[in-house]
Amino acid sequence: MADNYDPYIRKPWEFYIATVWLVALGISVAGYLLLPGGDFMLIPCLSFGSLTLYAAVRGMGLIGRGKLGQMLTFLDVKGLLKVMKPNAMWFGWGYEWQPTHTQRAVDYMLSGIKVKHEHESPGSPWIHGLNLGKEKEINIPLKSLEGHTIMFGTTGAGKTRAYEIMVSQAIHRGDTVIMIDPKGDKELRDRMERECKGAGRADAFLFFHPAFPSESIRLDPMRNFTRTTEIASRIAALLPSQSGGSDAFTAFSFRALNLVAQGLLETGKRPSIKQLRYYIEGGAESLLVKAIEAHANRVEPGWKNSAEPYFEKASMGKAKKMDTITNPDWLATIEWYRAVLSNSPKGCEGIDGLLSLVEHNRAHFSKMIASLIPVLNMLTSGELGGLLSPDEMDANDQRPIFDTSTIISGKHVLYVGLDSLSDAIVSSAIGSIVLADFASVAGMIYNSGKKPGRISMFVDESAEVVNLPFTQILNKGRGAGFQVVMATQTLADIVARLGDESRARQVVGNCNNLITLRIKDGDTQKFVVEAFGSTYIKTMQQNFSSGANTADNIINYSGSRGQSLSYTEHDLFPQHLLGHLPNFHYIASIAGGRVIKGRLPILTQ
Repeated sequence: MADNYDPYIRKPWEFYIATVWLVALGISVAGYLLLPGGDFMLIPCLSFGSLTLYAAVRGMGLIGRGKLGQMLTFLDVKGLLKVMKPNAMWFGWGYEWQPTHTQRAVDYMLSGIKVKHEHESPGSPWIHGLNLGKEKEINIPLKSLEGHTIMFGTTGAGKTRAYEIMVSQAIHRGDTVIMIDPKGDKELRDRMERECKGAGRADAFLFFHPAFPSESIRLDPMRNFTRTTEIASRIAALLPSQSGGSDAFTAFSFRALNLVAQGLLETGKRPSIKQLRYYIEGGAESLLVKAIEAHANRVEPGWKNSAEPYFEKASMGKAKKMDTITNPDWLATIEWYRAVLSNSPKGCEGIDGLLSLVEHNRAHFSKMIASLIPVLNMLTSGELGGLLSPDEMDANDQRPIFDTSTIISGKHVLYVGLDSLSDAIVSSAIGSIVLADFASVAGMIYNSGKKPGRISMFVDESAEVVNLPFTQILNKGRGAGFQVVMATQTLADIVARLGDESRARQVVGNCNNLITLRIKDGDTQKFVVEAFGSTYIKTMQQNFSSGANTADNIINYSGSRGQSLSYTEHDLFPQHLLGHLPNFHYIASIAGGRVIKGRLPILTQ
């Protein structure tokens, strides 16, 4: 059985055998020239010498072995469009990683051979050369991408360049494209705008960036909802919490946001972050009165006649006092509602809740929303207020207003830069609230059953914005046409964001495809190799023994030598090699069980 073992990298023992045969050939030639009939060994020596010499050359790596993978390759957009397939995403060049390649990788590492690189780039190009220098174009079916994709890669490994290849194809396919980019990579933004023009979709490109308000569109993340609880959830999800978002402070803030949102709807106004801040921070007394009046006009058109006694009573200072309201007309309106409508079928649960909120002890109220006010402030301060809470009635602001629903229905290409390097906290909040709005729209699409076409969503540095709504997009977005590609540097980043490893693994587990470029983090490497699975490799074991019994006779010496071949379980892709992948090289697990070793080009204009 040991004869079946042929390590990928080893000394060319055949060379020594070939030398003997060739020497024998030389002797045979000399014998043929000197002695008649000495030619009977010429053909055997020539045949066996040639065969073993060929095997020796293979063993020395001159034929078929030791070939390095290519490092940097450049491809222009025209070349990309030529290799694009209608039902697949082109993703560079490579090959299917098989157990054979695992065996070769182990053999190579055991050989101790060090290859000199022609380039100073990091990584080991020999990993890609394990297929004997053969590679083909990699095409990932779009059907597989419907299961969502997670991409790992350390800084500089090539995540952004990989996104350029994915996004460019999505734009030319005619997809709705959403890119959430916390860093705000200018090259990626320019690439998206340029490809929109090249695809004849120049009007489809939209740009949102808090650091460039004059160039940015205005984006209303509160416009789409089916229940006011969705609005409250989007902001409450941003609150710092020690118990997964279920502590008393978060619950109180959620209730306050929900009641104010209901009050705004009663008055016929669409809730915005600015309006929520105004009534949460300054008090909801005026909103309560407006909501009562609007509701009464609908259910009791002549209510002011029946409320006249209450107004007279209040004008004489005899109305029930309230800590935060002194206006007599307001007091009269509230007292009339409490007496006539509150406990009747014509009452309004939202107004009842808003009334209890206004009557709540102000000092205690301020303590309970202490963490909510900073969140509302940072989302409405400065230019950001006009960007996220657009005023449609402001004639002086000509910047277009969009929301996630109109972006999807219009098949737009949206680039959202979050400027995380300048302000990580605000950028994280913006990303989370925008993703929450997309989750709401995904739910609407799913419930209606009318898909608007493929929606390609890309989220870079996803650990900075991942939240419960984003998890819902991963869970249910497929039914609404969403295809998500999320990228992060390590699994620990997502764990730190969500505060729990099981929740982080739930997010990652919703992605059926895994692409990893070079990664250094050990825990992330373990997670990746677990996803790739294991295989069996051949291991050669050699045994030597010797002994002597000099008591009887000094020549009583014995010795033995043996070898055996065994099979050992091993990671399909060796874990530590994940830290040795060159830039733009990747290993991927695609839905359906395919494991691919590939490399990507740098996309040029």
